[in-house]
Amino acid sequence: MKRLLSLSFLLFCIAVSAQQQRYENKDYGFAMDEPDGWLWANNDDLKQNLGKLDLDNAKLLKIIQDHKGSLLLMSFYKYDPMTKAGLIPAVQVNVREMRNKDFSVFKSYIVKSANHFKDLYPDYEFIDEPQEVKVNRIKSIYFSGKFTMKTQMGETFRVRSRTYVIPHGDFYFQIVMTDGVFTEDCSKLFEELIESIKIKK
Repeated sequence: MKRLLSLSFLLFCIAVSAQQQRYENKDYGFAMDEPDGWLWANNDDLKQNLGKLDLDNAKLLKIIQDHKGSLLLMSFYKYDPMTKAGLIPAVQVNVREMRNKDFSVFKSYIVKSANHFKDLYPDYEFIDEPQEVKVNRIKSIYFSGKFTMKTQMGETFRVRSRTYVIPHGDFYFQIVMTDGVFTEDCSKLFEELIESIKIKK
């Protein structure tokens, strides 16, 4: 009997230790699994202090406006940029002010913004054109593209970028996930992270 209890306890410990870590921001109503083993790289003061404040919708909107319309909620890197050179896969979540709640108008704004990538990167091309998708049963916008990025050392990398835009009341969430076209393919992980998103109604 003792052996059975010990085995049960061991299995319980293994199950607990294997649980996925989860990021949650209760103020803005956003939650998503964290990529296992990746490194946090965001504003720690915001992470620690935002949840301690009693914030209504107007105050949450004001915080975004004070950050020039875009507030970084979280970002993760697969490797430490201080010790690893080259392309580093990353996940970044921003919350932005939703200035027009009409979805068709909002979508046209996002499409126009997506096309500006061609101004930043001359060889930018869409893998997936901007399109409507459902994230956590919310009508959202998704697009992906690939382009060449050059480092200060003159190295070039083919980068793939996926962007999800999820409206949520007075705000919208923008999730950007980057990896390599030929190396560091994180497609399966990124799909799992998007599936794990929960947004408080």
